[in-house]
Amino acid sequence: MTDRPNNQQLLNDAFNVGPDVDFFIPTPNRLGQPVRARSGAAGAIDNLRTELGRGGMPQVNRFQMNINPPAGLSGVGPDILRRIVVRTQSVDLPGNTLKTSADDNVYGPNRNVVQGVEYADSFDAKFLMDEKFELHNYFTSWQRLMYNDKTWNLRYYDEYASGTIDIFVLDRGFNPVAGFRIWECYPSTIGPISFDMGNSAPINDFTVSFNFRYWSDIGRYGTKQPTEMIGRERPDLNKTITGANLESKALARIRAEPEDRSESE
Repeated sequence: MTDRPNNQQLLNDAFNVGPDVDFFIPTPNRLGQPVRARSGAAGAIDNLRTELGRGGMPQVNRFQMNINPPAGLSGVGPDILRRIVVRTQSVDLPGNTLKTSADDNVYGPNRNVVQGVEYADSFDAKFLMDEKFELHNYFTSWQRLMYNDKTWNLRYYDEYASGTIDIFVLDRGFNPVAGFRIWECYPSTIGPISFDMGNSAPINDFTVSFNFRYWSDIGRYGTKQPTEMIGRERPDLNKTITGANLESKALARIRAEPEDRSESE
């Protein structure tokens, strides 16, 4: 007889569900009581139904995209921005990737270590076309901030990439439940529009590809960049560097040295 557990016991211990184990889904029922999870196939369906009733599933058509343009487009007016919100047909929330490389300094199977954070180069948004091409002209005006159309000289990055785009996920009551701010955006590509003499259908939409640097979670950082959050840098540190703070410890120590010497003598 051996004390070594059998395979099934090891599986049950790792799975944390034994025959005498009861666990609860942390969502109360209508009476305010926790819901007991059931085992087996029927229990799996009930548990899934309870979880979906608790958290639900977001719908792809409940979103809102807000554009916060760079200063060079401030004279266009807020009306066009409201129209863009209404006419945004679809948008892609870009992902992010951790760049890794193989660590060969270990014995046995190799492992990958993180070298940096990478975001997708661009994301697409599709807009319903208006009859006077005003939305289309808005994005071409944004592109003209990137260069001088008379000399073809390029302008500085901050002049056209200082805008941001916010993408919000909405619930059934059209209230935001999640939001993401995409930083340093600019329209890199305005998609083609096809015309056809043999087709009388209207021009439905056009696609714009935006380049960006990175995105942040509005629910965590608000509308500030993560590097601007409290705790990232100390306000008194800036005052010390600029000399606006009280005397530094080093300066105070130098000024106190003559007094210390006189006392020792």
